[in-house]
Amino acid sequence: MARPTKPRRDAKKSSSKESPHKRERLGRTRELAALLTIAETATQSLDTDKILQDTLDKSVDLLGLDVGDIRILDPDTRNLVVRVARGLTSSEFLAVKISLDSPKRIVGKIVFETQKPYIATDIRKDPTFKTRTLEQEGVISAAFVPIRSKKRVLGQLTVGSRRLHRFSKTEIDLLMAFGSQLGAALENAQLYEEVSKSKAYIENLVENAGDAIISTDTGDRILTWNRGAEVIFGYTKQEAVGNSLSILLTPGHSQELEEIRNKVVVAGVIRNLEVRRNRKDGTLIDAAVAVSPIRDKDESVIGFLHLAKDITEKKRYEKRLKELDKMKSDFVSSVSHELRTPLTAIKGSADNMLDGITGPLNEKQVRYLTRIKSNADRLARLINDLLDLSRIEAGKIDLRPTSLPVVLLTKEVAETLRPVAAEKLISLEVESPDAEVTAWADRDKLTQVLVNLIGNAVKFTPAHGRVSVAVQRDGEEWVKVSVADTGLGIPSEETNRIFDRFYQVARADKQKTKGTGLGLAISKALVELHGGKIWVESEVGRGSSFCFSLPVRQTLNSEVSPN
Repeated sequence: MARPTKPRRDAKKSSSKESPHKRERLGRTRELAALLTIAETATQSLDTDKILQDTLDKSVDLLGLDVGDIRILDPDTRNLVVRVARGLTSSEFLAVKISLDSPKRIVGKIVFETQKPYIATDIRKDPTFKTRTLEQEGVISAAFVPIRSKKRVLGQLTVGSRRLHRFSKTEIDLLMAFGSQLGAALENAQLYEEVSKSKAYIENLVENAGDAIISTDTGDRILTWNRGAEVIFGYTKQEAVGNSLSILLTPGHSQELEEIRNKVVVAGVIRNLEVRRNRKDGTLIDAAVAVSPIRDKDESVIGFLHLAKDITEKKRYEKRLKELDKMKSDFVSSVSHELRTPLTAIKGSADNMLDGITGPLNEKQVRYLTRIKSNADRLARLINDLLDLSRIEAGKIDLRPTSLPVVLLTKEVAETLRPVAAEKLISLEVESPDAEVTAWADRDKLTQVLVNLIGNAVKFTPAHGRVSVAVQRDGEEWVKVSVADTGLGIPSEETNRIFDRFYQVARADKQKTKGTGLGLAISKALVELHGGKIWVESEVGRGSSFCFSLPVRQTLNSEVSPN
């Protein structure tokens, strides 16, 4: 009798009989595939809703669950708001906003603050779920994990089951990985959106700027042309882009662009370059131009950015103002000369009468004649100031500089003004650590500057005050003279105007200061003619110090001034 044969074992076991290690490997493979899919979506898409929905679907499907949602933090309201959901349809649930500022102990707030997952195996028995909105959706078990990026929580991923489900450590770790991947994707999408908004904002600013903003390559071919350029130069964007910037050049200036390019490469940027440019209709305009290089990541120059402002009207007004200024100067000079003759006669007659040439005078006549002489002298000073100013503005002042002993000259001027200071009981001193200091200056013009500054200091210093004049070397090339007083000082908002013609500082007592307001303007012009500079340092209530500098020796360039 034949023995029964044993049933042959199938080489391939059924899925129910797979080894635990094999099932684990298959599960791990599916997890990695899901992570890879989410990563690909995150890196290849900037559509936030798609990223959220794909991540949620993969999370629910991979774990074999029923429901899920993703809440994103609204930074303005600090609420976690549902952005996508699956298997949850209740409008009440979807509308709920989780406030992070709520005093209640709620899951969303716990996850946000701890940045750790919250697992509810049975929400029916969990006292944290007081609103029961999930329970009303039939959810029994749920896991809540933070969506994080760079240790910052951006939202919350929730998955749940309508059957009792015990979440394993592997499942929680996988959900946390999903949350981290999603956080990085959301931050990238937000950054891209912010960059896009900033780019659009900048492009809008450039396009609608009133000035011309033009970019060119290194061969002057126009690459961009904004609306300001269209208005200023008359060419449309379509007409300009691709053409050479030389379409704007005036005849005879074909090398100008090359010269500008070379200067920019050396200097880095050119500002306030005034040029003439051709409009499309052939009219010429004046333009103020700034040019800077455009560089690539290797710092190589790949083009140039040109900014241009139409200053045609400004130049026209400046020309007209110069003409008017010259007419005014000519008028002042002419009138001043005409006034000198009768004024000299008035002064001479008053002096003769006071000297008794016309006979004896009584006390009242002497008083009246003295007043006439005083006001005639004042008028003569005004006429001289006006003539000096008109000559300076007309460039008709001739300097005869020599090497002058500054300390000695300053002391001589101070002595002439000492009686005026003595009347107000004001101390007037000249100080210098080096009595041999010299400057390259015109003696008469320097005397005029010193008289103006020291005279002003005495005038504006109250009785029993102090005026000190200091002379010192300022390096090897300059001499500095400062006239300090203990007067009321000058408000900071007025120091920039103190050297303007006819400008006088307003007094606290509202009284008008005697004088023409020309002394400081003349002093400034005379100092600058020597190649120096003049300035004021002042503090209200603590006095002022007027300083000026002069060159020690003859300079090759009269425009050079100290730092």
